[in-house]
Amino acid sequence: MHADGYGEDAAFYDAIHDGFRDDIGLWLAYAGRTVRPVLEVGCGTGRIAVELAAAGHEVTGIDPSPAMLARARRRAEERGVAVHFIEGRALELKLETERYGLVLLPLDVFLYCRDGEEQRGTLAALAGALAFDGVLALDLPGPAQWLDPATNGQPLLAFSGVTDEGLRFECWHVHEDDLAEQTRRLRVAYDVIGDDGLLRRRVSEHLLRYVGRWELEYLLEAAGLELVDLFGDYDAGPLTGSSERMIAIARRLTG
Repeated sequence: MHADGYGEDAAFYDAIHDGFRDDIGLWLAYAGRTVRPVLEVGCGTGRIAVELAAAGHEVTGIDPSPAMLARARRRAEERGVAVHFIEGRALELKLETERYGLVLLPLDVFLYCRDGEEQRGTLAALAGALAFDGVLALDLPGPAQWLDPATNGQPLLAFSGVTDEGLRFECWHVHEDDLAEQTRRLRVAYDVIGDDGLLRRRVSEHLLRYVGRWELEYLLEAAGLELVDLFGDYDAGPLTGSSERMIAIARRLTG
């Protein structure tokens, strides 16, 4: 059993991310193009999976964090929708072959693959789970949100707010970016201000491996997939040097 890498983050995740809905419309549009089930990889607390299920889709969400999945199950129950949640990573699970019409890796999930071999292996496993006419979607940082070694070690206040449980907190990010390795070591600190006025800090650390545009295309091909669309935003605009997102849509290779 792996340690829960998001165990410290789960309590604060929804307060930070629930207000973000820019991507929902795009994923609903792609889910609407298939009558087959949808698979979300790295579903977290169910922000996207529950919206897809509420729109009438059959949804499976996988995530390695028990703490995040507990919140996802509660969210689905509160919305009155059925989502099949599975604890684990794509490489460790035996996914049903040729089942899904849409496989989704949203908002930087793919960056958690530790190296090139895990990236290729993950994509290959997901390619096998795609129906013959299905698509795989990856949402990655674009050129304007890539690695930035110039700001290494600088604390950034990423969010300030209140959790559902009433905890007042500030979320601070400190990163160490390595361009040669294409990695970011991200330290996330949650400063919780208690009713007694005391500040208590909870910390998580994450290693992210960034992917370039051409590197991604080669990884997809090595995994039995081909790139069919590439966008720079959630409105399906072109990828440019100022794009904050890089959204890749791929299909299984034919022949």
